[in-house]
Amino acid sequence: MALANYRKDLLNEFEQRTDDWHFTDFEQRSSQLKPGTNYQDAKVTIIKAHQLGLWPKTVKRYLLTNYKAFGNVSCEHSSIFSSIYSSLSEDEKKNWGV
Repeated sequence: MALANYRKDLLNEFEQRTDDWHFTDFEQRSSQLKPGTNYQDAKVTIIKAHQLGLWPKTVKRYLLTNYKAFGNVSCEHSSIFSSIYSSLSEDEKKNWGV
């Protein structure tokens, strides 16, 4: 599965970040890199990253900050979130507030 260059650039950028970024930061940056896209495109980018088994910190942080904001994740992300959630220690769950 090939990823568009702007998706790779976005994922690489966020994988390297060390600040406390939020899923909305990822979505906004996606729209900056490819004007005309929206949060749905960012959601697809996260799914593709997970399917490739790459950019794990980005996938995890995107979904955990999304869950923290809404109390759930979209149906497209539910199985990915479940696998991430089940891998968290109790301390990590507490730290993330999930």
